[in-house]
Amino acid sequence: MRFSNYLLCLLSSLILVACGGGGGSGSSPAPAPTPAPPQPVQNVQTIVIDSGPSAASGSINSPYVTITVCQPGSTTLCQTIDHILVDTGSSGLRIISSALAGNMTLPSVTNASGNPVAECARFADGYSWGSVKQADLRVAGEVASSISVHIIGDSAFPSVPNGCSGSLVAENTVAAFHANGLLGISTFIQDCGAACASQALEGWYYACPGAGCGATALAAAKQVGNPVAAFAQDNNGTLVQLPPIGANGAAGVTGSLIFGIGTQTNNALGSAGIYTLNSAGNVSALYQGQVMQAFFDSGSNGLFFDDSTIPTCTRSKGFYCPLVTLSRSVTNTGLNGRSSNVSFDVVNADSLFQSNPGNTAFNNLAGSAAFSSFFDWGLPFFFGRSVYTALEGVSAGGTTGPYVAY
Repeated sequence: MRFSNYLLCLLSSLILVACGGGGGSGSSPAPAPTPAPPQPVQNVQTIVIDSGPSAASGSINSPYVTITVCQPGSTTLCQTIDHILVDTGSSGLRIISSALAGNMTLPSVTNASGNPVAECARFADGYSWGSVKQADLRVAGEVASSISVHIIGDSAFPSVPNGCSGSLVAENTVAAFHANGLLGISTFIQDCGAACASQALEGWYYACPGAGCGATALAAAKQVGNPVAAFAQDNNGTLVQLPPIGANGAAGVTGSLIFGIGTQTNNALGSAGIYTLNSAGNVSALYQGQVMQAFFDSGSNGLFFDDSTIPTCTRSKGFYCPLVTLSRSVTNTGLNGRSSNVSFDVVNADSLFQSNPGNTAFNNLAGSAAFSSFFDWGLPFFFGRSVYTALEGVSAGGTTGPYVAY
């Protein structure tokens, strides 16, 4: 899942834990305490690909994790929520309001005038509207304290501004979102960034002093941002690892979401190739003689690109249905000049689903692009690979992000 616009900028800080130093004898001064590096924490969260939450069963190629949300500063007023979609194509933690327990009263985020703030998140396939609250996030052994969280579909501000909805489809419920929420872990630190901090932009943040809501500027530190940047450690990016699967797909696939790049023994880059990204978060992609902009998006359930020579499906809307399985390839080239050729298959989605009704993961689904001249490396790209996503402006494994590595 990917926002239709990206802007940015904020750097996280590293929290150091100090340990005591020894003493001296006689009149010699005691040595100064030596700071100790942070001790490693559990940085792996299991990814599950299944049919989705009970309120939205029937999902395919949707990677989910379980998270814990707490009231800021609390270790007891917390709630564990499953089926949170892992999305390398957007930034920010977003939770469907109905998935939150009634006792989870989170404080509102306010703008410079002290008015409560709501957000419009516009994706390629729809929009999500709701208030912005403050919460602590706990996932694996990592903690992001007092971050801004988008609460989608809550009742605080029922009227959606026209500048948000437009002609897009509403995705404000679990059934429409096919998840209880979304964990956005793209290369961007905020979902909007400097542009939203300096001016009020329609389709982003809104101040809601009363019944109506109007576009507002919002300081970068208060924007809904990539939670990884707020971790005390393992805060320079992520690694998604999914196993390979066969041509007929699989059910109940499990993998790993690993936090940090080059910060622990389990997230070293190894032989992965680094592809630095342009300011929009893309690499160059050459497909069938056409140069496109490509992005890597675990929240997309297929590979999406425009190819008028491939028939579209009659039942599985949005997917391709060629008469025979097609073999295709793309050459990705990073801003640093590194290139690689990636081959993939395109199958008839109608036949695939009909023949494998119990499977929820497929590596050969493709469809037409929401944006022309863009190639969306969705979840099929991730099967059988280790895919690293490095945050902008910080060092990750010896190279400054933003970049994708695989």
